[in-house]
Amino acid sequence: MTGRYFLDTNAWIYAINGRVKLPGYRYFTSVITEMELLSWPALTASEERVLRDILTGIHVIGLTSDVKDRAIEIRKATSLKLPDSIVSASAQLADGVLVTNDRKLRERHGGASVTLEELLEQSSG
Repeated sequence: MTGRYFLDTNAWIYAINGRVKLPGYRYFTSVITEMELLSWPALTASEERVLRDILTGIHVIGLTSDVKDRAIEIRKATSLKLPDSIVSASAQLADGVLVTNDRKLRERHGGASVTLEELLEQSSG
């Protein structure tokens, strides 16, 4: 694996809810994921502060022209929802392994992907 991992929203939620310490790799995420996390209705003020602190150390991929064009291609080819297409495109363009527990997204991503559990197993093995 590349050591560059791209975290999807559900991987973040699993990690936060499970109080999982992520291995020391280089992490990326999408601006879509950032927005989904910070607008999560159940997010408390203290959780939001922690999340914002964590996000300052993560490279957030914005909605660039390249991401937009790739997301359009992915959506047309796979029928993924637009946010998932943007996440998939962002992961591909960041040359990262997509970390997601979303089976449909993993199957249609078109690039390397692992579940959060697989990422944790890789780092301990």
